[in-house]
Amino acid sequence: MYFLIVLIICLGTSLSVTDNRRLIYPASNKQLQTLVKLLIEEVAENSRCIVSMVDTYYRRKVDISQIKANKFLPTYRVLIRENEEFSPPRRRLLRILKESKHLGCDVYLIMMANGLQVASLLRYAEEERLMNVQGKFLFVYDFRIFHVEMLYLWNRIINVIFIRRYVEFKRRSSNRQLQKYEWYDLNTIPFPARKKGLIVTRYIDTWYQNRFRYGINHFTAKTDDLRRQKLQVAVFEHVPAVTEDAQAYYKSQKDVGSNSKPLGIEFEMILIIANALNFKPYFYQPDNIQTERWGDSKNDTYTGLFGEAKEGKAVFYLGDLHYTSRHIQILDLSWPYNTECLTFLTLESLTENSWKLLILPFRLNTWLAVLFTLVFACATSFVFSRFYMRHVNVGENNDSDARKVFSKSKTMKVLEKRPVQAEEWKGLYLFTDPQNSVLYTYSMLLQVSLPSLPRAWSLRVFIGWWWIFSILIAVTYRASMTATLANAIDRVTIDTIPELGKSNVAVGSWNDETREFFINSSDPYLQKLSRRYVVTKDEQSALAAVANGTLCYYENVYVLQRERVKRQILEDELQKNGSQGKHKFQDHNLHIMEECVVNMPISLGMDKHSPLKHHVDKLVKRIIEAGFVEKWLSDITQQSKILELRGEGIADKALIDLDKLQGAVVALGIGYLFSLLALAAETWHWRYIVMRHPNFNKYRMDLFYKRM
Repeated sequence: MYFLIVLIICLGTSLSVTDNRRLIYPASNKQLQTLVKLLIEEVAENSRCIVSMVDTYYRRKVDISQIKANKFLPTYRVLIRENEEFSPPRRRLLRILKESKHLGCDVYLIMMANGLQVASLLRYAEEERLMNVQGKFLFVYDFRIFHVEMLYLWNRIINVIFIRRYVEFKRRSSNRQLQKYEWYDLNTIPFPARKKGLIVTRYIDTWYQNRFRYGINHFTAKTDDLRRQKLQVAVFEHVPAVTEDAQAYYKSQKDVGSNSKPLGIEFEMILIIANALNFKPYFYQPDNIQTERWGDSKNDTYTGLFGEAKEGKAVFYLGDLHYTSRHIQILDLSWPYNTECLTFLTLESLTENSWKLLILPFRLNTWLAVLFTLVFACATSFVFSRFYMRHVNVGENNDSDARKVFSKSKTMKVLEKRPVQAEEWKGLYLFTDPQNSVLYTYSMLLQVSLPSLPRAWSLRVFIGWWWIFSILIAVTYRASMTATLANAIDRVTIDTIPELGKSNVAVGSWNDETREFFINSSDPYLQKLSRRYVVTKDEQSALAAVANGTLCYYENVYVLQRERVKRQILEDELQKNGSQGKHKFQDHNLHIMEECVVNMPISLGMDKHSPLKHHVDKLVKRIIEAGFVEKWLSDITQQSKILELRGEGIADKALIDLDKLQGAVVALGIGYLFSLLALAAETWHWRYIVMRHPNFNKYRMDLFYKRM
């Protein structure tokens, strides 16, 4: 009986509480449902699809199927569990995020009671690029998603509305029961996001009693006019993006005004973009940027300019960034504004061939023609001499016949005729022997006169024309040798990748990305260069190594031209001061390889998922079409071009010194060498062949030679 009394009392109490609740909380869910419906319908006309992620609590409050826009827009619905984790998420959620991103969904309804879950989901989806951060987002207001660590995220997700619920209880004088007044404030985050303990939000509108207070467009464009707000711009000085002359402006943050010095392509572009979007750029250099430059990855952390981009410290990043897949994963890149030739700075090799001075005047085919003509002339003179000896009976046998004729003849007329005929064939002995024929024919080519001129007219005519040929060859040889001595030493340069691959010189640059590029390249020569690649952070040490011939430096052609000009200026200063050693720089000039390893597109760097990318791309295209990039590039390279033209106008002085007379010493040395070899051969022949002959008698050498 007692149990039944207690049960009746409890039921009565619960009924009274239920009745009171109906009085205190009238139609609380309908306001939120109507608010979400109107906000989604506001952006549904320009949207492709909707992604709805709600937990069990808000699933009872907001029914996405009751929204009119849902009937003609594809919708992804995801129920988030209370204990769900997002690093990584479950497969079904991950598949939905990928498909929605692929289809271009740009409306996200995320309503969860746990703000930590929301923060975890946004971090993972943004890092893996699983959400369209340029879309429209609806969140439930929760202070835990406004932590300072989320600042970088709210600089990327800017089209966002936070629904904040307010409840107030009032008691009317005529009624003892409490009445609940419920309304919703709509807040957003300005761009760029700012912090003040937590991230600062901005009020937009209020929803009360199923109507808006202002009724304006709640998803307004925040990037069309930035209202002179300061945006951080990280700078890494690298020609032609940013020059050294720009330091005076971004270190003091003063206005450029009417500056006449080239400040760099990207520096000038940022000034134009800032004027168009109405913001004030705040330039700064990250710590250790001169040594770290772009930066490297160490234990999943980045240094240098990439480290600033990973932490989201700036909106723009200037540093001559290459448009590569690796860079796109770290930050956003604008439309490429220029294409740079990446190549090598090498050392010119000198062709020190003064030891070949005697053969330099003629080429190989000319020498072959001269040698062939000499052999032909020697053979011809020998044949003419032997012909007269045999068929005209001139020689020793003819002398004996003359004596016989002289003794037998009875008339004085014959005695006088035969000696006169013998006198006409005098001088044939110069060419009757093969050795003498070669010696005297060669001596005429060297313009050495003969001991006596043969009396045979056919041989005289041949020798006359041979003299004409010898004079032409000698004059040509002398003129060519004079030109060889007067010209500067030829320089051998490396202008192609195969030539560089065949050399043994190491290659290097200031980042490790180049090594990976060479390794992954399909060019076998680049793969070969990757095995000789070294990373050098100090540019001056690298240039000194190039000057020593131990390194080929890899950079864009504008940096290489600037460094070559700097070295030329240093050389001129040392020459004026008299402190330069002889031929320290002049003998080995720096040379830029003509073939480009790759023509790399260059872009402006922006924060990852930057909301300004669309505006920046449009402005960059207009700047390119207007010709400003070419004009700025011409201004930057003007000084280098002027100095290079001056260097080309000054011809190298060719001095006749002992170095260029090495050929004479070499020729004399070769002559001495062959003479010694001939002497050794004759000595060996005398001792081991002649002296061992059975008829050899050193006291009667005349008999020995007659028997031989």
